[in-house]
Amino acid sequence: MIVKISQTASNIKQTFDIESDVFYFQGKVGQFSRFQPITLSNKDTKMKGVYHFSEWINYIPFRWLFGKENHTKIFRLYKNENIYGSIMYSQRGFMKSFHVITLNSGEIFHCYCRAKGSFHYVSIYQAEKQIALIETFLNTTDYKYIHKLYVLEDYNRFADTLSFFVLYCSNYYFSKSFHMTKGSYSVKSWSFSKYNNKYDPKWRETNFPDENFFGKTSLFK
Repeated sequence: MIVKISQTASNIKQTFDIESDVFYFQGKVGQFSRFQPITLSNKDTKMKGVYHFSEWINYIPFRWLFGKENHTKIFRLYKNENIYGSIMYSQRGFMKSFHVITLNSGEIFHCYCRAKGSFHYVSIYQAEKQIALIETFLNTTDYKYIHKLYVLEDYNRFADTLSFFVLYCSNYYFSKSFHMTKGSYSVKSWSFSKYNNKYDPKWRETNFPDENFFGKTSLFK
């Protein structure tokens, strides 16, 4: 499955259209603060993330030297008002950080970020298997970002959850409130992590050979 997440407002509002061949959602992240709730909804489903303050011990630097993890940026997830899971940021050592999605049904996904040139990537794994990829184009107009989510067919049932995770990432890494600027912006970025090898540059080409970020490959247009 391919899901396109298009930011429709940036400034005093942060809103999104989320669409695939089988669903359409609208999304919203906080207007004033990254601590505000995140929502993804349509007429049948409402997913909501509520910020949860970490214990103070998670803000002690260098705990990894003693084999401890710091868990921050925690959002508890609700689906149609029922507790559904959580998302958090895990720091395990020097340049060893990633996001964890934990669902009450037992699934756990590890999400590894990498910026490379004009794109930001998130490779999503269940255990040792990559099951999805998020691509974000860093060139924007009015700071309205476009994201694409690619999900393997066997994991399509998690596409709404992973789409919500795109909003979570936007909330922390991309959304700009009250910027009061207009125009096009071209950005290049590179990130360094001991998990850089989790990004496989051939994964999308292998699993979605007819697609690239901008649509069908030239061969299939």
